[in-house]
Amino acid sequence: MSRRCSQCSHLNEEGAVFCANCNHFLEWASTPTPEPAARPRPEPPPKAPTPAEPRTEPPREPPREPPPQDQPSKQPVPTLLAAIDESAHVASERSRPDLSERLDQARRKVAARPVTVAVVGEFKRGKSTLINALIQTAACPVDADIVTAVPTLVKYGDQLRVTAHVQEPGKETTTSRPVAPEELEALVSERGDDRPSDVRTVEIEVPHRILRTGLRLLDTPGVGGLESVHGQVSLASLAGVDGVLFVTDASQELTAPELEFLRSALQRCPTAALVVTKTDLHRSWRRIVELDQQHLRDAGITIPVIALSSFLRLRAARDPALNEESGFAPLVTFLAREVVQGAAARAAAQAAHDVDFVATQLAREADAERVVLAEPERGPAVIERLQTATNRSRALSNDNASWQQTLADGIQDLVADIEFDLQARLRAVLRDARDIIDRTDPKSSWTETQGWLRREVATAGVANRDLLLRRAVELGESVANQFNLEAGEAVEVELDLVVRALEERELPSASAFSMPGGRLASLMVTARTTALVPMLAVALAPTGLLPVAVLTGAAVVVGAGVGGKLFRDEGRRQRAYRQTQAKAAAGKFVDEVAFEMNKETRDALRLTQRQLRDEFQARARSLQASATGALAAAEKVLTLPPEAQGRRAAQLDEEAQRLGRVRSRLATVSEAAPPRALVGAPGG
Repeated sequence: MSRRCSQCSHLNEEGAVFCANCNHFLEWASTPTPEPAARPRPEPPPKAPTPAEPRTEPPREPPREPPPQDQPSKQPVPTLLAAIDESAHVASERSRPDLSERLDQARRKVAARPVTVAVVGEFKRGKSTLINALIQTAACPVDADIVTAVPTLVKYGDQLRVTAHVQEPGKETTTSRPVAPEELEALVSERGDDRPSDVRTVEIEVPHRILRTGLRLLDTPGVGGLESVHGQVSLASLAGVDGVLFVTDASQELTAPELEFLRSALQRCPTAALVVTKTDLHRSWRRIVELDQQHLRDAGITIPVIALSSFLRLRAARDPALNEESGFAPLVTFLAREVVQGAAARAAAQAAHDVDFVATQLAREADAERVVLAEPERGPAVIERLQTATNRSRALSNDNASWQQTLADGIQDLVADIEFDLQARLRAVLRDARDIIDRTDPKSSWTETQGWLRREVATAGVANRDLLLRRAVELGESVANQFNLEAGEAVEVELDLVVRALEERELPSASAFSMPGGRLASLMVTARTTALVPMLAVALAPTGLLPVAVLTGAAVVVGAGVGGKLFRDEGRRQRAYRQTQAKAAAGKFVDEVAFEMNKETRDALRLTQRQLRDEFQARARSLQASATGALAAAEKVLTLPPEAQGRRAAQLDEEAQRLGRVRSRLATVSEAAPPRALVGAPGG
């Protein structure tokens, strides 16, 4: 069946992925991103147009009536929006502005949500070229001798725009400043000799249709192996992205460090693909792909393997027929279906918790009225139970509520546990560093030692951040259990703290470990000692005990021996001094990193405490409003005449059907959400 392009209306052959006329991706799909309504309306609003691609025809409106309960929509975002609209209608009828505001927040969670894909891999594997080829725009600098040194985020903008985020001297915050596009290469590449060292990240806005879906591509520095500082930092950042493209090339098969990095990356972000680049440069690329697939199977890793040529994709901008040969169609399909749609489904499932909370509160009021209407004789008992519920919900808003104590105690325990964990990890690193220094001479080995020390400290810091994030989420769930509710949304904890701590702390060079006076002083001491013995022999010669020649020869031999021993002793003394200085430098480095990370831990947990406190205080107020409203509604319905009670019963039945449809849709949204890893492997 032929496919018509929505961009230019060209009729393409069956099975085509890219339009042969305009290069448009025919299968690209995204979720609607409607603006949150200022006030809820009784009927669902028209479906918003798909933001992924411009359309030549207006979108069709969905049916006004919701789908039957036994045939729910399979699209999670439209299903969630329908549940929000129906809930908003009931909340408006019951005059619950607090619940309407929560529904607006749920809508905003899925409206124009950015979807970040990290492009990671070793140096010079073609990561920047891959991004340029995907959007067919020279956004990221590429050249034979250019290596990306600063994380670069490519996102949508109405025109080409470059922004640098710079660390202010002596401050923890960053400021943004515009940068001319021609300055980008010097700003983000290691070749830029005058590249400011305080640049943390760079954002590039590009007016490309694929990016209009909210897709953002993060070009990362080469990881330099799993154990490098860049590798550990890249791993830490993957806990906050929606997809990962691990880039290798067709020059060689996957290495053991690359496989280990992939395994660790999947623990943080399971939506990933292996991209094999430069297929146009290597004739045996198919064999390399087969070997890579076998390595993945042997390692128990199940992800797509996509082989492609960025060069041919760039040429396809002028000749769309090259798209199929470039191999980019599977990559764009993976981004559209697995990453963008998967992220939208997860966002919808997350927002569904808030909608479910609203539906529960609305149902409580309706249930109270329904019980009183069905069994008037139970009215007094129902009123008494509702009064008890009102008092209990009012107590949840107090500062001495049990959940408040759970939160405060949990934060204090978490600070102590995280700081202890970091200290234990760093002490182990420092202990190993001292053993290495004892076995070597820092004069010749310090460069390797400090590289090892940085990697180990980075590894310890990332593991500590993983533990912090897991424990913070567990704390949120513990507080939620105090309410007998679900947590509603994940806890945000900053993950790049180890980057700043490592970048701001420098280790001295080996030359700083030399003793005062250096090697010249030891040579002078040895020379003076060696010359002293012959001088004494000459002074004793007039006594006549031994001939002058014999005394002089013996003195020279003895002096040389004594001087050699002193020289060797001086060398050992200088080595011991260098080792002592190196140990002190390593200890100072570890202490400063620990100090910075502990401060960031406290700051992050204070923010977490405020987030949880505000969230559950809002829930407590809603619970109180629901209990109060249910009590008032039950008392009022008892006073209605019989005919009014009949009309009210019919209204409540209709409301129950609406809330039933809401619950059915929410169940569909939750089932459609793909799995999402939280952080690295548990433990540690």
